[in-house]
Amino acid sequence: MGTANQGSPRMKTNFVPRVNQLDSIQLDHEITNLLRQQIQNVLQVLPPGLLSHLQPEINFVLNSALWNFSMRTSYATFGQQMLSITYEKDQLSPQKLAFHYFLTTVLPYAKESCQFRLTSWSRVQQLVQLVENGLVLFNLVNFFKFLRSGTRPSLVDCLLRINHRSLDGAKRRNIGYSYMTRELVWAGFMELLGFTIPFVNYHALKRKIRNMLRLETTHRQDERVELNAETRCAYCNERVILPHHMGCRHVFCYLCLKGNQLADAGFQCNVCDYRSDTFKKVLVL
Repeated sequence: MGTANQGSPRMKTNFVPRVNQLDSIQLDHEITNLLRQQIQNVLQVLPPGLLSHLQPEINFVLNSALWNFSMRTSYATFGQQMLSITYEKDQLSPQKLAFHYFLTTVLPYAKESCQFRLTSWSRVQQLVQLVENGLVLFNLVNFFKFLRSGTRPSLVDCLLRINHRSLDGAKRRNIGYSYMTRELVWAGFMELLGFTIPFVNYHALKRKIRNMLRLETTHRQDERVELNAETRCAYCNERVILPHHMGCRHVFCYLCLKGNQLADAGFQCNVCDYRSDTFKKVLVL
């Protein structure tokens, strides 16, 4: 009985909530993505294509640096450190630490390098895809196992048989109810908008507002419709696709003109305000 009583406080002290373990994995991904984005911003200054062929090596150096300054020195990833979580130091022998580096850094580099450079080797690509699909399946099985046991959320943790430990003891996770209330209000507002917006004909509303604010109105100019290689759609300002017109000199894409006329019975040319139900194809002479 005495031994059991002594072991019980230790179990409570080492307990880590499931949500904290999952959040630490998500934080690690976010930190890696942020650093990769910063590196991409720096590489954009260089001439195009100068270091594009070294992308796997750049990611390998980044992941190695993150692993060195987190797992090697503190026995915890940066995401775990932000949530006051660490691995059991007694369970991470030098051999397991090296194997952790191999699984989390070397293997992803090998996979990315094969996919990046051996694109013509169909057998290798099929093998990599098969292994990746197998890992996805094992990750799914391990996730359900984690939900049941509450330990070892990642496949690497399961293979190395290492557990998390809380640095704050049995401290409970604080729940920000103000944040939850704000999210509920925002979700209700979005549902209201999603229900009401389809009933609003914003094409007609935009046309009426434009007509009210327009100080000068331009009338139809009896000029011939012109179509050349530089002609742009009067609505989307892009290269004209299937050119059509509504009676004025301005040219529209087929979908731009037809869609606006179907959505708004009083559609006017957004350049000269000419209003007509005409829908004609522009003939190239």
